Amino acid sequence: MVRIASAFRHGRLLYQEPGFRYHCRLLILMDIPPSPVVDVFAGPGGLGEGFPAAFGSDDSLSPPPPIFLAASIEKDFWAHQTLRLRHFSRSFPPGKAPDAYYRYLGGAIDKEVLYAAFPDAAHHADQSALRITLGPESRNEVRRIIANRLAKAPYWALIGGPPCQAYSTAGRSRMKGMLSFAHDKRHVLYQEYLKIIADHSPPVFVMENVKGLLSSKHQGRPMIGKILSDLTSPCHALGNPSERA
Repeated sequence: MVRIASAFRHGRLLYQEPGFRYHCRLLILMDIPPSPVVDVFAGPGGLGEGFPAAFGSDDSLSPPPPIFLAASIEKDFWAHQTLRLRHFSRSFPPGKAPDAYYRYLGGAIDKEVLYAAFPDAAHHADQSALRITLGPESRNEVRRIIANRLAKAPYWALIGGPPCQAYSTAGRSRMKGMLSFAHDKRHVLYQEYLKIIADHSPPVFVMENVKGLLSSKHQGRPMIGKILSDLTSPCHALGNPSERA
C-alpha cells in the first residue's frame, strides 16, 4: 500500500512525512480544538475507521472527540450502506453500542427499526456518511459540504484513496489491450482529490493507494510521478495557476 502523507500550505507540498502517525499523536498531546477528518472515496470506511481510532478517538456525540470524521464520501450503494452503519455505531462511546445494534447484525431486527430507535445517532450518520459521486458535476456541492463541516477549523485532515483499478497490477492485467482502458476515467479520478486540496488547503492529507501505482503508466508517463507533481501544485495541475490553494 502506498501512502502520501504531507503537510501542505499555500498551494505547495512541504514534505512527505514517513513519521506521519507519530506527528499526529503529538498533535493530540497539544492543546488543540476538536479536529475534523474528511474522508473521500471512502468505500465502506476502512481508512476513515482507522484514522481517528489510531489516535484514541471516536465520533461519539458528547463530549466532542479530539479527532472525528466530519464527512465521509462514497458513491457505491452497498459500500455506503456499510459506511452509514459504521458512522451510526461510532456515534456511541467505544464498547457502548446499544444491544439493538448487535441484534441488527445478528439479523433479529432490520435496519429501519435500529435507526428509528436511535434517531440522534441515525441523523449523525446521515449527515456524515454521504453518498455522492465525485466529479465535475458534484464539485460545488462537495465544496459547500466540506466548508460547512470544517467550520473554519484550524486543524483538520483530508484522507482518501482514489479508485485503484486502473493502477493495480490485477486491474491492469484484466484490462490490458482493451481500447477503453487508455480512456478509463479512473486514471484521473485523483484530480477530484486535488480539487479538494485546491479549494480547502488541508494542513495534512493522506492519499492511499495500491502498490501497483508505483509502476502504473498512463499515456506513456509514470502515474506516481505525475500525481506527486500535481500534488505539489494542485491549482496549476487543474489549470488554475492564479488560484491560491
